[in-house]
Amino acid sequence: MNYRIVCCLLLLGFWGCGNESSKTAVEDAPPFDEILKIDAHAHIFQDLEGLAPLLEKNRIRIVNICVKGTDPAQMQQMEGGVEMLSRKYGKLLPFASTFDVSRRDDPDYHQQVIKWLDATFEAGAVMVKIWKEVGMQIKSQNGAFIMPDDVLFDPIYDHLEKRRKPLLAHLAEPRAAWMPLDPESPHYPYYSKHPQFHMYGKTEYPSWDEIIAARDNILSKHPGLTVIGAHMGSMAYDVEVVAERFDRYPNFYVDCSARTKDMTLQSTEKVRNFIVKYQDRILYGTDIAKFPGVDDADIPPDQRIPDAQAVIDVYRRDYQYYVGTGMMEFLGKQVECLGLPRDVLEKFYSQNALRLIPGLVE
Repeated sequence: MNYRIVCCLLLLGFWGCGNESSKTAVEDAPPFDEILKIDAHAHIFQDLEGLAPLLEKNRIRIVNICVKGTDPAQMQQMEGGVEMLSRKYGKLLPFASTFDVSRRDDPDYHQQVIKWLDATFEAGAVMVKIWKEVGMQIKSQNGAFIMPDDVLFDPIYDHLEKRRKPLLAHLAEPRAAWMPLDPESPHYPYYSKHPQFHMYGKTEYPSWDEIIAARDNILSKHPGLTVIGAHMGSMAYDVEVVAERFDRYPNFYVDCSARTKDMTLQSTEKVRNFIVKYQDRILYGTDIAKFPGVDDADIPPDQRIPDAQAVIDVYRRDYQYYVGTGMMEFLGKQVECLGLPRDVLEKFYSQNALRLIPGLVE
């Protein structure tokens, strides 16, 4: 056969395969309402009209997360609200409890917490949240900040392991919290309105590195405890830093709640490779919020949900980024979509949560 003809045929075959692969990748991307989506981290404490039918229609489940262990009254109000929603809507709105840290000096503190947590488990709690107030706010009687790896919490962590309940750990904040306010940062809307958690120049507070090291120490001390690092483990500024923890601690996982925006600022190839490589370790989440008595203006714009349709809009926006190809507008910026393979999407959006959080229902 003529050499030129052979070369042309080979080139055409190569191009054809390339087009077919691209075409297959697009065709394999499941429609939004086809794939089950479990939001492993949200805060919806109000019964939004029309939300349940929309969740059902779009195959969405939302895990409502309780917070604020320093405010027992608010904590109990949240617990009552999510328990009510869980009873009313079943598998659509499961919840995670938290625990009181205001009574930490009581001699029977551990017994109090364990009794409370067991009661929340009986009511349906699927995991337990520890919040950034540990390491950033509460202090011991001698005035030192209480860190999350303090022996004070060891009996609680041991109990969670025994009960097979994951610890959802929002410890520290993004590194941006220790840097000057930057209007270009995705975290500017939050820290400009919540100066109590903006640590820049506050040398009397623990550093980001100190709190993250304490979190890592929990992973070392309690290797049988499943720990899910909320908000990419407060390390979303660089997925390679998250990867280092994955390689070091087999009991560590993360959710991407309120940090998809951080990933869009990094190399698309790096983020895609990270999610594919660690496809068994990452859970989908949003951090969307509807708190009782809290003005929507106090919630970051990308997490506000004034009505039920706004909830679905958040999920559709995120889905386009993770599933789509090419460019899209994400929170006012042009970003490149990840185009993740279907098997990776299935794990990211639901299978990891179902495997790691006993009590969730498909």
